[in-house]
Amino acid sequence: MTSPTSLTLWRSAWRQLRAEPGPAVLVIAGLALGLALTLLTVAFMRDLLWADTRLPEAERLVTFEFRASEPGGGMTDWWSDVPTTPLARALRDTGAPVAQMTRALPIAMLASAVDARGVQHHARLSTLLVDPDIEALFGLQPLAGDLRAALASPDGVVLTEHGANQLFGATDVVGRPVAVTADLDGGPGQPRTVKITLTVMAVVRAPRPNGVLAYDALAGFNAPAAKAHAENEASWTMANGHLYARLQPGASAAQVGALAQRLMDQQPPLDGMPPGFRTELRALGVLERGLHGSGSTQRRLQLASLAAAAAGVLALAVINFINLWSVRTLRRQREIGLRKSLGASAVALGLQFFIEALAVAGIAGVAGLLLAWWGTPAVSALMQHRFDAPVLSPATAALTAGLCLAIAACSALPLTSIALRVRPAESLAGRSHSEGEAGRWLRRAMTVVQFAAAAMFAAMAFTVAWQTQHVAAMPRGFEVENRVAVDLPPETTPAQTQALLARIRSWPEVIAVAASPDVPGREYGKHFSRFSGPGGPLIEVRAGMAFTPGWLQLYGVQLLAGRLSADHRAEVAQHAVVLDRRAVRALGFASPEAAIGQRLGVDHGQPATVVAVIDDVRVEGPREAPMPHLLMPVVERGSGVISVHSRQPADTRGKLATLVNETLPGAQAQAATVREQQARVVADDARIARLIAITSVFALGLAAVGIYALAAYTLRRREREIVLRKLHGAGAAAVAGLLLKEFLSVLTAACLVALPIAAWLTQRYLGGFVERAPVGPYSAWVLLASVALLTLVAALAVARHLRAALALRPLQALHG
Repeated sequence: MTSPTSLTLWRSAWRQLRAEPGPAVLVIAGLALGLALTLLTVAFMRDLLWADTRLPEAERLVTFEFRASEPGGGMTDWWSDVPTTPLARALRDTGAPVAQMTRALPIAMLASAVDARGVQHHARLSTLLVDPDIEALFGLQPLAGDLRAALASPDGVVLTEHGANQLFGATDVVGRPVAVTADLDGGPGQPRTVKITLTVMAVVRAPRPNGVLAYDALAGFNAPAAKAHAENEASWTMANGHLYARLQPGASAAQVGALAQRLMDQQPPLDGMPPGFRTELRALGVLERGLHGSGSTQRRLQLASLAAAAAGVLALAVINFINLWSVRTLRRQREIGLRKSLGASAVALGLQFFIEALAVAGIAGVAGLLLAWWGTPAVSALMQHRFDAPVLSPATAALTAGLCLAIAACSALPLTSIALRVRPAESLAGRSHSEGEAGRWLRRAMTVVQFAAAAMFAAMAFTVAWQTQHVAAMPRGFEVENRVAVDLPPETTPAQTQALLARIRSWPEVIAVAASPDVPGREYGKHFSRFSGPGGPLIEVRAGMAFTPGWLQLYGVQLLAGRLSADHRAEVAQHAVVLDRRAVRALGFASPEAAIGQRLGVDHGQPATVVAVIDDVRVEGPREAPMPHLLMPVVERGSGVISVHSRQPADTRGKLATLVNETLPGAQAQAATVREQQARVVADDARIARLIAITSVFALGLAAVGIYALAAYTLRRREREIVLRKLHGAGAAAVAGLLLKEFLSVLTAACLVALPIAAWLTQRYLGGFVERAPVGPYSAWVLLASVALLTLVAALAVARHLRAALALRPLQALHG
């Protein structure tokens, strides 16, 4: 647009922005915020749905997923881990329609190396055992060395650039030795932890952050320890890694998945599995895993939450833009009338308002693009998502430009409609023209939409926050205040754990210290076994919590019956167990005392003797029903968690991490309070809660601006009526009632629209929990709180204009 007319229009648009900077700043800020959220949502969606599109022949690349029966009936969610070795072997033997295929078994590996200056480095590398076909399947191209030779060698290892820099501080490392301590199952009689020296034979680029594979190092299966590890975990019911394959032309994922399921169904049932135990396999296109693969429920929830936040904020910002600019357009009736009297056509007026709207949207677009770039780290931390591509890119700029054009077009239409209704003679004579009954109803409808959206966001924010708080305070049968815990690396030996416990026990502020597989309530692993009481049936009991002496006292677990020795040696000798009250009832004992000394039958393994009964404990998450629990006293243990009860938890927390890292090089340990450790179970829900809460604040702010604009318009439209009423003796209450009537009708309509939807959404969200916050029938307390908050926001928004209405001077209003 280089013509004088266009230049004049752009100058006019700039003058309009400078004429009333306050409303302009509000509109631009709202639009910028909405655009920034939209751009970040698009980036998140791109990473979620199209992260693997650059892989060779990605449309033919499939992964396999696995699920099994769970206690109480039903099936688990799909897992990305499958029985890799037997499945890969069976698919090859039966001639499945697949070309290349690779297993990917994760192993815990602590690597040590000496750099060029003689300094030793330790790094805990994310390592995969893979087959050579991974090179063709994923298009891996070595930056240095021979990738295929490295994976075929019994002592070769492949490092990514990141892994090489961690170990050597450089990437030119082909031929350098790496000392490895790996956590491998080597078969019966062989140690689980192996120490070997590997040679770097290739260096590759790091995988894409959101791709299907994530690793710092790769190794093959030809090392004796790796081969034994794969064979020892070759059970059809042991999900121990990932399997990827490229379909042959004409084959489908459903076809290969059905073959995999038939192969699994042909296997003999394993001993010890409960009646009706089932396992299922499926093949899934790699490009489908974002929305339909394992973990997709949470990813869809994150994407839907972010998309709703972005769409809601942007829509509310556009409505505010239209509302505020409509009021300004009504004030410009003389200017519009003059232009129309000078021959301005409808197209010219439409172009004028489009340019003015585009100026606002353009400034907001630039601000939104910069805000998205600046806010990327915060959103990345909030959503626990590492963005793959930079937000500032030509594609993002083009998307921003398109959105700005769409916003300008949508906003210009109602403004042009108002301008076309202006009659030049009347406007030049000083007689104001309104936007008409249809325009007023449209304005009210847009404000209703704003408040309805704000009400729904507020109701969801209250519900999620209340539920998160309720879950955090959920009684578990454990005392967690002043308790600190630290995770030990997988290669930790029992002797090292015992030495750590002895050191910690000597600290003056420590009350108790013990070791266990996990922090109670964090639920990193699920272990179930079937036990029976005297003459009773086998029942599912949650087991696997093997604790060292002092653990029950450390967590304040109440002992109801029986006792434990000081060192647990007597309990280990008789294969003793501890039951909670729920397990006592489930196994058919009349009381905790009646269970002491009784032998429990077991479907697989050695019978156990009950030596103690504790009060009910709960390690399950809030979405699961509590299970009967069986705990096992042990004398010592290796890896797992060390828990500490301290009089000075903050000091102990720092000392604990330092001690573990000094004792176990490469441990990278970080101590945390037990409450923080337990909060990780609901971390996803907490992130969603923060996102909804932040969005609710934005929505309420934009709704406040919307009703502020409505109040300004109402005062503008009815100021003469108000003055005449005052001249005829109307008091302040009557004037206030005249204005509040319109605002209350908008608020009431918004609540009638929003509250049923909000009730359905909140109940649907809470429906996924066994432990639910007491929000009242149909979320009544949440809905009432939302209405109260909305009413307060509306009152604050109209207060200024109410004062202005009461202060109207008759002469000024009657002269227009």
